Amino acid sequence: MKVHAAIHASTFSLWSLSCNAFSPSIRLTQSQNTKAANDHKINTSPNLKMYFDFQDDPILIPPENYDALLRSTLPQALGISIAKSTIGHGHGLFTTNVIPANTIAFTIPLEKCITLDNVRSHPDLGRVLTIMQEDLGDEEGPIASLAAFLASEMLREQCAEWEEDPSLSGPYADYIKVLPTGRAVSEQDHVLWWSDEEVERLFGDGAVYDKSMALRDWVQTEGGIIEGMLVSDLAQKMMGLSISQVRGAVTNAFVNVLNRSLFNEEDQQRLVPVLDMCAHSNEPNLHCEIDGRGNVVVTTKTDIQAGEELSIKFYSTDFEGHEWYVMYGFIVPFAENNSSVLS
Repeated sequence: MKVHAAIHASTFSLWSLSCNAFSPSIRLTQSQNTKAANDHKINTSPNLKMYFDFQDDPILIPPENYDALLRSTLPQALGISIAKSTIGHGHGLFTTNVIPANTIAFTIPLEKCITLDNVRSHPDLGRVLTIMQEDLGDEEGPIASLAAFLASEMLREQCAEWEEDPSLSGPYADYIKVLPTGRAVSEQDHVLWWSDEEVERLFGDGAVYDKSMALRDWVQTEGGIIEGMLVSDLAQKMMGLSISQVRGAVTNAFVNVLNRSLFNEEDQQRLVPVLDMCAHSNEPNLHCEIDGRGNVVVTTKTDIQAGEELSIKFYSTDFEGHEWYVMYGFIVPFAENNSSVLS
């Protein structure tokens, strides 16, 4: 852990030096200030509860964002659409065509995925993120390093939007525009968006509380290191985003990596646009695998009818109910100890 401690110390030194880059000399327009205040309110209001207790309508991602993602990721795929899920909260992936069993439904090209190779080859952060990944090990390392990379790309898109300069956008812009970035966005919720008081009040004591607090403590520790890296990186690039915006992007990135990434073995863990819109099922109608060129090939396991929602299996169904809820924000049927969460 000596290397990790060294990263921790050096990045927080850079954090202190970089804070001056986010001084009041970086000014926003009045409309931008209003937007920032509204965004802050959405993410931190003490009146917010778990999604299923919300009285207000969810914050919807515009349909054109989903359409743009499909066009850029699957330009040759016909009959695949994104619509309100019939299985759970948020949106899901559907087919408008009949697809026989054992047929390739679609393929996600390697270059559309966010992989650990992308992390390691990041022009500014690749070296230090590689060290972080190696130091944290096979289970935690990929999650933290992917979250750091995703947060960096999220902040890039924020800069492009605020500066009204499309040239600042990166290759994952269409994907990032459909990712949930706070409570109730696309009907999503996660314990990383809760306050400590909410976790204690809603979970009390026991396995769910312990798992939630362990995850929150780990993300706070690793997230703090990542925030320091990103603040320094943004300062060097003269990108005027606040520390609170960096912190929000890191939290949002961890949420999305935790509940959307796939192939968590043998250095293959990655974010797969479009495919991660699928609902989870213990008996999915799709199977996905990585081919020899790194593309994600998605094959039907059963005959699929027109209008049917597509599903995959996220990680292992050996998780207990509280682990599913803490990691993914939902409970799967037949998981062990569901009663401890539902109560």
